[in-house]
Amino acid sequence: MFELTNEQRKCFAIPPVQSTWKRVEVKAGPYDDHVTFAYLDGRKIVKVIQISENAGKWLYNEYGVDQMLSEDGLKILPKTEKGKAQNFTAPNLTKKTPVGMGLHFRCGYIDIYNNTTDQCYYRVNYEDLKVYNLSEFCDWVKDWCKNTGEKELLEIEEFSKRRRIHQKFREGDFFRYRIKRNLYGYGRILVDYEKMRKEGVPFWNVFMGKPLCVAVYHIATENADMPVEKLAHLKMLPSQMIMDNIFYYGECEIIGNMPIMPDEENYTIHYGGSVDARTPNLVCYQCGKTYVALQDEKLLYDNFRKQSISWDLDVKLPILLECIKNDSNEPYWELIRRWRANEDLRNPKFKEELKNIKEQMGVK
Repeated sequence: MFELTNEQRKCFAIPPVQSTWKRVEVKAGPYDDHVTFAYLDGRKIVKVIQISENAGKWLYNEYGVDQMLSEDGLKILPKTEKGKAQNFTAPNLTKKTPVGMGLHFRCGYIDIYNNTTDQCYYRVNYEDLKVYNLSEFCDWVKDWCKNTGEKELLEIEEFSKRRRIHQKFREGDFFRYRIKRNLYGYGRILVDYEKMRKEGVPFWNVFMGKPLCVAVYHIATENADMPVEKLAHLKMLPSQMIMDNIFYYGECEIIGNMPIMPDEENYTIHYGGSVDARTPNLVCYQCGKTYVALQDEKLLYDNFRKQSISWDLDVKLPILLECIKNDSNEPYWELIRRWRANEDLRNPKFKEELKNIKEQMGVK
């Protein structure tokens, strides 16, 4: 069964397994499709590893914890006097708050994560690598470690020692994100709908969480210090709706702010019937800060509500590079998933539908 070696753990800034620690298999839950192991330092649980070698359910997850066991080793003790001891089982253990660096792989997704700061160091989905089973994940780990030099070791070690922050952000902010280990992208916060909600500014509230409208620029560079004055003149990919977590916890670092000019406006478009049972006969339209709701209007089309929202940036490096190469977003509409292209009114193939909707809603 695969497990990281201590030499490999260095490349992810994950604490090594000590010779005095004991590895035990934790009792699985009735719905678990994986095996859970805990490393014990005496009665202290210090590390959790989850592994599945089942086809289609491949998993490797390793992270730190800080929990104590009862003297008989059967109960996880509470952190406070008001808490209750829980049976030492996999479902109870994995509910405990992770700490420190972790490596997570599941059927195509890989994250290198600092659980203490809620910041992700690397996401394989930005790079769009195809890593679907444990064998491919093992090869990916070997390649990552092979390409880890002193510079990379120092950088990820620094990342692992960061303190948790709550970063302030606002509309017009420029931000930097990591595409690959030494490749960066840049983007812009365009609309803060949570701020609008607090200020009582009406909008079509069909999104979960604290939604932001953001967009990334046509740039992928090793330069981690691009001036915002240069970024402001670049084209953007079509914007997306996203939760505010990666900004609030500082994963995407804010690097400057400028007012958003009219030629930089790049907003998601949402159209459909009301989702509020109290107003079932409303037809709604939302674009940027433009919100229109019409009573007793006929719904012209029923597949453009587009209310999905992401936890992280919707960026695929091959698509971004094609758009940069063509100096156009045309490749974007051809290369993204069909279902997404077919629900987005900004797609050029929906030019006539968008025209009809704008005429109905009375917007330009």
